[in-house]
Amino acid sequence: MIAPTFSREALLHVVKNLPTAPRILAQLGQLLLDPNSDLSDVVELLKHDTGLTARVIRVSNSPVYGAGSRAGSLDEALLRVGFNEVYRLVGLAAVAQMSDDKLHQYGISGVRFRENSLFVAFLVEAMAPNLQLDPRSAYTAGLLRSTGKIAVDRLVTGPSYAKGYSVVGKGRPLDQWEQEVAGVDNATAAGVVLESWRFPEATTAAVRSQYRPSDGGPLGKALNLACGLAETAGFALPAEQSYWKPAAPDLAVDLPEWEIERCVATATSQFERAREAIG
Repeated sequence: MIAPTFSREALLHVVKNLPTAPRILAQLGQLLLDPNSDLSDVVELLKHDTGLTARVIRVSNSPVYGAGSRAGSLDEALLRVGFNEVYRLVGLAAVAQMSDDKLHQYGISGVRFRENSLFVAFLVEAMAPNLQLDPRSAYTAGLLRSTGKIAVDRLVTGPSYAKGYSVVGKGRPLDQWEQEVAGVDNATAAGVVLESWRFPEATTAAVRSQYRPSDGGPLGKALNLACGLAETAGFALPAEQSYWKPAAPDLAVDLPEWEIERCVATATSQFERAREAIG
């Protein structure tokens, strides 16, 4: 098969039709960095996406965020969870929105996509403080690391690609198959998507280099390790195992084994709470 030429324009056209929640998450991150912003600014931003607003309210009413009277509006939902928890809550709602549909080319169900995204996000976030990384950036990188798969899946839809990776790509590296059918691998595509949504460069670089952690700085190394640990914990995505091989000494994350185990335990607890909240 002759590999198609990668078209950045075609990819960006696909991006326009992706769920809006991650784009709003990027804007929320910038808003929360502004000391002059308050809850009313957050409400105004989130109201641009009625679907996201509904999900935020629904998640805030889950037992995870406490019992009592139910929030009936976005203002009440955000007051219920607290200003410091807003980003995490919107992230949960965003990944729920992103995983509404199956990724047909990859054979990934919405549930599996969501579970992997959440577990990796919580795990790399848990590792962040001891690695002098920003926890919010770490959480974001984990949450959105597979965004490129959504883009590639939509780039190659059509009768000629109906069989997907599980049939015609099996046995080949995932990124090689992606290059053959779309002209771009999912990690590179994710970098383009996150850049277009104006996420910080450190987050974008880590996601872009998740399969090649030497190019992604400390966050890229942490993300790669978190992906491998998520696979070990039972939250694998198809055909990625070879990318999480034990790192060379210069790529290793500087955490002792006991600390990594603690982070896995923390991430597992947070994941179970998030899964209950999303339903």
